[in-house]
Amino acid sequence: MFWFLLVFFTVFSLIYLYLYLTKIRPLVKRRNLRKFFVFLFSLLVFSPVLIRYADQYLDPLFSKWLAFLVLMWIGFVLYLCVFCVVFDLIKIVFRWEALTSKKILLGAVPLALGFSAYSYYETLGLEVIRLQIRTDKLPLQASQVKIMQISDLHLGPFLGQEKIELVKKVWEKEKPDLIVNTGDLVDGNMRKKDHLVEELAKITAPLGKYAVMGNHEYYRGWKQALEFIEKSGFKVLKDETEIVGSFLVLVGLDDRDCRYYKACSPGFDENTFLCKIPRDKFVLVLKHQPVVQKETIGCFNLMLSGHTHGGLYKGIGSFLVKLLYETDRGLKYLGKGSYLFVSKGVGTGGPPMRFLTPPDVVIIELINIKNEKQPEGRAVLLRERYKM
Repeated sequence: MFWFLLVFFTVFSLIYLYLYLTKIRPLVKRRNLRKFFVFLFSLLVFSPVLIRYADQYLDPLFSKWLAFLVLMWIGFVLYLCVFCVVFDLIKIVFRWEALTSKKILLGAVPLALGFSAYSYYETLGLEVIRLQIRTDKLPLQASQVKIMQISDLHLGPFLGQEKIELVKKVWEKEKPDLIVNTGDLVDGNMRKKDHLVEELAKITAPLGKYAVMGNHEYYRGWKQALEFIEKSGFKVLKDETEIVGSFLVLVGLDDRDCRYYKACSPGFDENTFLCKIPRDKFVLVLKHQPVVQKETIGCFNLMLSGHTHGGLYKGIGSFLVKLLYETDRGLKYLGKGSYLFVSKGVGTGGPPMRFLTPPDVVIIELINIKNEKQPEGRAVLLRERYKM
């Protein structure tokens, strides 16, 4: 968490410094007005602190709108910086001296506003992704088993009931046999959110509801996050296995950030743990961050992850995420019969903005192939959008 905050505040300090020195200072001649902008930008760098303070101590409705305004501003400033940099590069490359700071701002501000509005709009819908896996691990009497994966709702000071409603619509239509949550369900002070507990508890499944912890659950106090998740009807697996039905081994791996909070399982070794699991059943692994130990490939059938949000902004975001993780989104075959699927999540961990990375809920259908003459296990990824 320390390094995350250090990087965040450093990056935004540099962004505001760049905007001030290259755009504001050349346009503002009065010394007192320049000082005002320096003071204002200094406050804006630390504006996210206000969200956490309001979430902890102030009225929930006030903290919700404060969070919305601050987070939207952060997203707008990111877009503004990107477009200003693009115009500056055009000016340098083509030596367009006529492209002044004023003209750059007149072009960059409307673009940033337009992209911000569209990016917020994209968060309001939901993509339902259907993953079909053919397997011989199901009992003869079961033709298929349906699993619903939700991830990264980030319920907290801003995101809440509206995100749960998106999930509920998919749940009502699909009627899954099993529900799994792959982390970052919560991202705030959840002691004031009993109404969200009640809504999540309404979402049930015959084979149960299971969850793993994400990094944001640790950032905001993992014990109160754990309490909220369990009250919502999920059984939380922290480096544990659970036999579901008679055909599935469900494995929950704790988020690696547990080590910063002294909350990890003592002496836990992921490689040994996974590869000791018998393969007579379908092995489904829940792990928030899509980091795969190469030694474990072949020790599970499917790993479900989240965390990446698809990079949030397709292009630069997806590129950076792929440098850190196995993939930014979707299905990836790892080899030896092991697959990884990464959800883009339902919510956002920062500004409520996405660009060509719509939120998703995943429906995994395990198809029984025991009765087929030439059984062959494979995974097929389908997509469809629900209109909501």
